[in-house]
Amino acid sequence: MIGLARGLASLACCGAALLVLLLFKPALQAPFLVPKFAALEVTASIGVIAFALRRTVGRGLRWTGWITAGVAFVLVTGAVAAAIAATRPDGAPYAVAAIARWGGLFGLACGASVLDDAPGERRRLIETITIAAAAVAALGLLQHLDVAPFPIPVISKPGSTFGNRNGGAEAMAMAMPFGLAAAMGAKQRVVRSGMFVALALELLYLAVTRTRGAWLGGGCGLAMAVWLAKPRWSRASVAAGIVAVVAAGAAAALPGRFNPYDVGDRKRHSGVIQVLEEGLDSRSTALRTRFGLWRRSLSMVREYPWFGVGPGNWPVVFPRYAEPGATRDGVLSASLAPRQAHNDYLERAAETGLPGLAALGLLGAGAGVAVRRRLRTGDVDTRASAGAAGASMVALAVLSIASFPFEMPAPIALAGLALGMVAVDARRSEGSADDVAAHGAKVRPVAWAPAVIGLALLAGAVVRAERSVRSSRWLGAAERAMSREAEEGGASTDEAWDALNHALAVEPQDFRAQLRMAQVLVREHRSVEASRAALRALDLEPYSPNAWGALAAAELDSGDYEAAQRDATKGLTLLSDYPLGLDVRSKAAEKLGHTVTAQADRARLGDLAADPSNNHTAREARALLSTGR
Repeated sequence: MIGLARGLASLACCGAALLVLLLFKPALQAPFLVPKFAALEVTASIGVIAFALRRTVGRGLRWTGWITAGVAFVLVTGAVAAAIAATRPDGAPYAVAAIARWGGLFGLACGASVLDDAPGERRRLIETITIAAAAVAALGLLQHLDVAPFPIPVISKPGSTFGNRNGGAEAMAMAMPFGLAAAMGAKQRVVRSGMFVALALELLYLAVTRTRGAWLGGGCGLAMAVWLAKPRWSRASVAAGIVAVVAAGAAAALPGRFNPYDVGDRKRHSGVIQVLEEGLDSRSTALRTRFGLWRRSLSMVREYPWFGVGPGNWPVVFPRYAEPGATRDGVLSASLAPRQAHNDYLERAAETGLPGLAALGLLGAGAGVAVRRRLRTGDVDTRASAGAAGASMVALAVLSIASFPFEMPAPIALAGLALGMVAVDARRSEGSADDVAAHGAKVRPVAWAPAVIGLALLAGAVVRAERSVRSSRWLGAAERAMSREAEEGGASTDEAWDALNHALAVEPQDFRAQLRMAQVLVREHRSVEASRAALRALDLEPYSPNAWGALAAAELDSGDYEAAQRDATKGLTLLSDYPLGLDVRSKAAEKLGHTVTAQADRARLGDLAADPSNNHTAREARALLSTGR
């Protein structure tokens, strides 16, 4: 049974390292996040089963008190915040998904901790992480050179298997310490050489992404890994390291090749000095937007200091805080509704209150104590894995300052694996093989309860994964149909309507699908049904300007001009520079005889159409003015 537990743990951990880093499915509406999160939840559940079996049939495998307390505190503060948020008018529509992310992290930590007394399997896990990260890096480098062998959906090049270069770069920053440990711990020369090549690929890919936060996080993580490992470098290793660093510097300094498809990507085509300067210039778009998000997140913390707005509720309540200055600061627009605060510490405090932030700090402190203890008392392999895990968590801590790795599947998976490598307290987990066997022979039936719970979690994770993938597939089909209809100017939206019905049959609580359904029905002049869909969307996210705009448009189409004016005003209160809200309110006001209001809104819409500072808003305003909708 001990062998079964280790086998399941290896399957879960190595499977997570491969699938979460490499998996994507272009047909989905979220081709990268949905399959990666599905793989994360399923593999984490298998990790919980492995941990439960190992604890049931064998003595030992106890986590350190600090880490145990940190995990418990994180889960308790999240559950309490969710329960309190559920009693408020806003509710907690995404609390389950938010807590499931922490469950994924801790589930993989459970699986990795099962490998604590199996150095061969633990070394294989570190090598698997390195190989998967190297595959991501190789694909990203080919994409950077415009010679990728097969097409991958691109949000920002070189996104590799993440679509977005920021996501790929953050995963690479956390994976590089494991690459160094894999290279240093390899027993065979050919394997050692392969691991060093993999690490060099990861370093080159991180360089060409030009992601400043990941550069800082990766640099801190790799430096910490070297400092903790204290390797004895040969002259050849020193020379190879210098060559790799110089090559990475040169790759970062050279702008990407010109391609008409990404000509608007300024970071990719700018000089490296300009890229660095923009990261320090408070007038730059990146810093202005982040400062705007952080300032508004602090307002949430001040209003809800003890229990927060609820897990997963940051994007739900954020529009309440967006004005004044939403457009000026770039934090909210008709085409941009932020889902994260771009600072995980602030987001944690906003969602679960200061106790939730303290819980995260306790978990981090516990991990630091565990790493330090293992570096002092462990064998060579244990010290190598502990150093890599500790350095990866340092990279995560740095990334969290200006990004949201705790919301992304790959950093969550790597953080869980790193935590599991240091979680076990060797002083409390002693016992010979005979002791373990004797203990296993006397197991009472009730002791199997944790394993049964783990199986239930696995079944739930499989169901959640299947539903999320199927719903995202139908939603992707609907949005592609809507896009074709808009481009071709056709009147039929039957394909989009049918796909949305399928998506909502799978996941009725999908805000995006409900909003898209309202928009499709407005185009078809089915105003009553459109109003119902918009109201269902507002039940999930009551402060969404787009949902209020869709409701107002449906009411305008039905001839209820007073309701249209009222609800368009609600949307404009949340986002003052909202083209659809201005258009609907001006038309409703005109029908009601409010000429001054109608003219003022029309004039404001004209100003937005002529404003070059926001292309998406200007484009929508021009479209509304030209069609006279």
